[in-house]
Amino acid sequence: MTHTGIRTAAIAVAAAAVLTSLTGCGSDGGDGKTLTYWSMWTENEPQAAVLKSAIKDFTKDTGIKVNVQWQGRTVMEKLAPTLTTGKVPDLVDQSDDKLYPTLVQSGRAKDLSGVFDKPATGEKGKLSSKLKMSYLGYLRKQPDGGNKWLVPYEVTSVNLWYNAADKDVKPPRTWDELLDVCAKLKSKGRACVSADGDQPVYIIWWLDYLADRIGGDGIMKKAITDKSGKGWDDPAVKEAAEKIRELVDKGYLLKGYDASKYPEQQNRWAQGKAAFNLNGSWLPTETKKFAKEGFDYKAAPFPSAVPDKGGKRNATDVRLFGFAVPKQAKNASAAEKFISYFLAKKRLSGIAAKAGNITPRPDIEAPAILQDVKEQVESTPSREQLPGSVTSYTDKALYPAYKDLFFGKADADRFVAEVKKLHTSYVKAQR
Repeated sequence: MTHTGIRTAAIAVAAAAVLTSLTGCGSDGGDGKTLTYWSMWTENEPQAAVLKSAIKDFTKDTGIKVNVQWQGRTVMEKLAPTLTTGKVPDLVDQSDDKLYPTLVQSGRAKDLSGVFDKPATGEKGKLSSKLKMSYLGYLRKQPDGGNKWLVPYEVTSVNLWYNAADKDVKPPRTWDELLDVCAKLKSKGRACVSADGDQPVYIIWWLDYLADRIGGDGIMKKAITDKSGKGWDDPAVKEAAEKIRELVDKGYLLKGYDASKYPEQQNRWAQGKAAFNLNGSWLPTETKKFAKEGFDYKAAPFPSAVPDKGGKRNATDVRLFGFAVPKQAKNASAAEKFISYFLAKKRLSGIAAKAGNITPRPDIEAPAILQDVKEQVESTPSREQLPGSVTSYTDKALYPAYKDLFFGKADADRFVAEVKKLHTSYVKAQR
């Protein structure tokens, strides 16, 4: 934004209105003139560029200085030790699954209901009326039962990606249709599915989606969070494991997936070596420089597995990235002002237009390449990816058992027995 030094009365009135809306909150122990922000992004990432621009304008409009530190993906690891010293940043951001175990589970996250109940800076109507609030429905609760500890600014999803320009590939509506497409491709000497086997979450998504498609949303959450381990005995888990083993046994996966090093398999998919890749909405950005000429990225919903079943059985995996404020923050009010400032449409639009991602505001157009993903997440219930899990659980309990199933070394019964055993060991170790 440029300034000429000549201000009309109208501009002065508008500027005063914005400043009043930004500085009207009370003090919370800090100086009210600065805030410290630890970001999950590195400085050269597109999200950081969008945030930098907003920070610059925020300081210009309010006089509040933002001391931002681009911590990168280890921001939560760096935050954890500060929570016992009181020397916490005023504002942090990360994905909901990373924020929860570090900041929220222990009751150290500030409730941000007040941000949702007020307009974004310069707008009319509550912020909650501008967001798709159902996204927050899957968020794990704070100790006091609330779930408004995160103000999201970016939405990601997991979908079945394919090349719409490939005449041999059609998006499957059901699991049986997927197997039919795979069979036809195999008859032509083509692979159906690519998967980077060294990425635990990427290959577990198959089980995660299938079990809840078969038994209804909540099957995987119970399996992961039930300390007794009995959740893994649900018939839907075994049936999902059997379907995955069938996919493996029929040779529908791109060869080398069990020994691949990320991102080898997803890049080979973009080169046309396989029809489908189950992956996040970031996949086009990560693979576009490897994609074959004319590649037309499309995302299909994960196929249904039970005839004539809808509702939560057709829920879409969602992961939210957004802001949280530690309870101990000395400049929490300033942090909330920045959140409200950034969530205004004219600033948040940069996450779509410049960073190439979906926002939680339906009134912001998604990048063209993610338009079908946006339609899916806005038209179906939201479900948490690997609900209730944490990284240590996935690495120590679920992946060691599941990879044998996915790599064709264990059948469904052996998988269930092994994951229960590792689950029990993990739970005991946490006591």
